[in-house]
Amino acid sequence: MSGESLATMLHGYGVHARAPRRVVAALTERPHTLRDLVQDSGLPRRSVEIILQALGDDLHTAAGGRLVLRAPTIDHYRSMIRYDELRSTTPVDPLATEIHRHGDLITTMHGLIAAAPRPQADLDHVPATAATAVRRAVWLSTHYDLREARLLLVGDHDLTSLALLLLLAGRPGGPQVTVVDIDEELLAFLHRCAHTRQVTLHCVYADLRLGLPPSVAGQADLVFTDPPYTPAGVSLFAARGAQGLADRDRGRVLVAYGYSERAPALGARVQKALLDQGFVFEAIWPGFHVYDGAEAVGARADMYSCQPTAATWKRLDRLDQPGERDTGGPGGYPRSIYTRGRQAEESQAEELAAPAVAAARRFLAAVPGRGVFVGERPLPEVPSHTRLPTVLGRGLPPSTTGAAGTGRSVVADLTDDPGPWLLRLLLAANADRLAVLVDAGHPDLRSPGRPDAAGGPGAGAPFDLVRAKWARTPECDETPLGAGQTRLLAFAAVDPTTLAGPERLTRWLLERVHGRLGNVWRDGLIRIARDQGGEPLPQRAALSTVHAALTASQVNGEARGQEPGNSRGISLGTTDLLSARLIDLPRHTLAAVFDAAATSVERLPASAT
Repeated sequence: MSGESLATMLHGYGVHARAPRRVVAALTERPHTLRDLVQDSGLPRRSVEIILQALGDDLHTAAGGRLVLRAPTIDHYRSMIRYDELRSTTPVDPLATEIHRHGDLITTMHGLIAAAPRPQADLDHVPATAATAVRRAVWLSTHYDLREARLLLVGDHDLTSLALLLLLAGRPGGPQVTVVDIDEELLAFLHRCAHTRQVTLHCVYADLRLGLPPSVAGQADLVFTDPPYTPAGVSLFAARGAQGLADRDRGRVLVAYGYSERAPALGARVQKALLDQGFVFEAIWPGFHVYDGAEAVGARADMYSCQPTAATWKRLDRLDQPGERDTGGPGGYPRSIYTRGRQAEESQAEELAAPAVAAARRFLAAVPGRGVFVGERPLPEVPSHTRLPTVLGRGLPPSTTGAAGTGRSVVADLTDDPGPWLLRLLLAANADRLAVLVDAGHPDLRSPGRPDAAGGPGAGAPFDLVRAKWARTPECDETPLGAGQTRLLAFAAVDPTTLAGPERLTRWLLERVHGRLGNVWRDGLIRIARDQGGEPLPQRAALSTVHAALTASQVNGEARGQEPGNSRGISLGTTDLLSARLIDLPRHTLAAVFDAAATSVERLPASAT
């Protein structure tokens, strides 16, 4: 009978032996998979594997990968780990009773997590369990007064926002919940689920490396984030969370972070990154979050309650100062913040292949005018260079404009685009010609007809959304460059004189994506009324027309069988929507906005149109 090596191991753990004892105790109760044992114990996968090896031939693997302890050995191992004492002294979870009351919600969250977009490894997506999503919701609702509160989730692939809203559904004065995320499919999914269940959830697009959307900054009472587990990722997400706080004295940023007991140096680096941001750890709840995956860190993460200090605000005040020569996003944040994929923290940016460089130069040389290259490094022999964060954040700099009477041609290097940058560049860049170098496997090339949030085929495709601004051209468009990994997509600006009234308003919006949507929309209606020779349209009347168009869009959406209050994908209330920038709206919301914009033109007085 085995056991000597296990006894030696337990002795070596000393005061920390309860966790490996729990692994053995679980096996004496019933068969378990390796994943179950990691989740239940909170030990890293490698540590659990070593414990299992110590059980030797007394352990075997049954169907489905379940690990089974030989029945005659159970009493022996229970005696060795002092089973009765271990179970009788297990701490009581203070949230257990409250969570148990919401078993139906856990079941609901199981279904939602299963239906959610597939986790993206390159974005470090590892879903929390359904029980953890509910645990977070219960903890937030019992530790904070959420009546009329504003909660910001900086990333939410775990669907914590839905768990909280469903937990509090029907209670008066519930919180206003906003999610910012880079994953367009996730934002569309959250929007659909919220409207189906008649709860209000605000969804905003953001690549946090490039900044927090202005409409979100300084608005929240409380922030929750489960960031990429690199020092740069945790530091960035926590900093953006702090930027979202309205109250600099009482605001808190809650961070989910876990590290392996086998790699404490990494944990120290991440904690130092938070301390360098000026945060103080008000509290740390160990093992609070459980994941379906992340076994290297024991499928667990701690809950950090971070209180900003004066040093935090001093640093944040410098965070987004413009800079062309920093190492990544504004304020010096690197673009490589993840643990895996092409944008992993340790990855190196690849040089453009010679065929791609040659294609870019041919494109710029084909038409006289100012040539601009958008990328991390200048392109030799191209007079103007700017970086992608600058263009997405503020548009092409005025310094890249050519002399009067000449055009502007732009080439952008998006070969490391995780997916959403292509559409955002088409929104942000105003030029006569545009070429984009993308990976041949870019999501928008693999599935150009992805459905929008309302299920309409192709309505969310980027080239369709910007058809009033850009037209595809055949230059180098169908031929892969080099080894077939890169393609050049070419566009020409649409002649605005060929557009009808509704499309002219859409074009007006597309050329001013960094302004407040309500102001830009209002001014566009006034201009169209003036150009058509009608009566001058006052600002107040124009804004009333905008509101009426949004209301009409909601009514028409319900007539098409959509959820009440759903304007074909509009995930913000009218006030929040009109205060946002167009470039910060989720893809599924853009199509709805353009539909409503067309409606607003149709509602102008007849003399104006």
